[in-house]
Amino acid sequence: MNHKKEDIDFVITWVDGNDPKWLEERNHYATLEHRDIDNNSARFRDWDMLRYWFRGVEKFAPWVNRIFFVTYGHLPEWLNTNHPKLVVVKHEDFIPNQYLPTFNSQLIEFNFCNIKDLSEKFVYFNDDMFLLNDVKPERFFKDGLPCDLGGMEVMGHSRPDIFDSSVFLATALINKHFDKKTAISKNLSKWYSLKYPGITSNNFHLRRLNKFPGFIMNHFPQGYLKHTYEEVWNHCGDDLKRMYLNKFRSYGDICIWLLRYWQLASGNFIPYNIFKDGQYCNIEDETIEEISELIIQQKKKLICLNDTPIKMDFENNKRILCNAFDRVLPNKCSFEL
Repeated sequence: MNHKKEDIDFVITWVDGNDPKWLEERNHYATLEHRDIDNNSARFRDWDMLRYWFRGVEKFAPWVNRIFFVTYGHLPEWLNTNHPKLVVVKHEDFIPNQYLPTFNSQLIEFNFCNIKDLSEKFVYFNDDMFLLNDVKPERFFKDGLPCDLGGMEVMGHSRPDIFDSSVFLATALINKHFDKKTAISKNLSKWYSLKYPGITSNNFHLRRLNKFPGFIMNHFPQGYLKHTYEEVWNHCGDDLKRMYLNKFRSYGDICIWLLRYWQLASGNFIPYNIFKDGQYCNIEDETIEEISELIIQQKKKLICLNDTPIKMDFENNKRILCNAFDRVLPNKCSFEL
């Protein structure tokens, strides 16, 4: 497929946590593990909100070139798989068969570069990230580069969990391959941008550190360049290949944010305050009404609804969130049968 220079694809991963075959395989491999793994059910349960993701994309980002829907193999029964913009991608289509099945999201994400016909510029969505208002291509890419926030922060030093550990390792690899002072001096206007004055001030305070202490987290749809994947694999391939043996997220894995950090350290980004139009929320009983109002009032263009492992009234919270989305996106879209 010949892509135009301005083409921007979306990639979204999805799991049907109720699929009997998938559950059987997950449980089988989980019993074989004799080390700490991330097998929390909150990572896989279905909030039944995927249809609102597609409705939001059609209404608020009609300019998208194609949508690559990445899945273990299962599909929502309502999904229009014949839609001209939709490409269903199974794990077996881009991950070597000897490493399947896998339940390790980070392994899956590091292999997006192997997806056939994916454009050079693409935006990666988790299935808990939704569009709530009009977004333009320039929200994600400008002048051929991803829009992002060049911000540093000091990571905590308490014993990290599996995910935090993967972020530490990603940061360590950045410091292995980039000299912080050189990287920032080459792109002063990006690290000290008026687009995010508070972040710029924090960067100034951290300027004397010899290493990158960490990067401000981005829990929003993220723009990537395929050639960033190529660079990272060329420089860090041995480190990444070790993840292939991990069926689940495990200690020793490397966070997908390595790719984002690489773009920041390389200066391959356009300054953008991601918090200006994005809202990150942890779903809890105590916050559910507030989150519902955020959705209904469309206060932000992007929202991430993070499922948490804490005990909650799941069915009630799901009903509240679906009702809120239905207020904003009540009509079927062309991606639905």
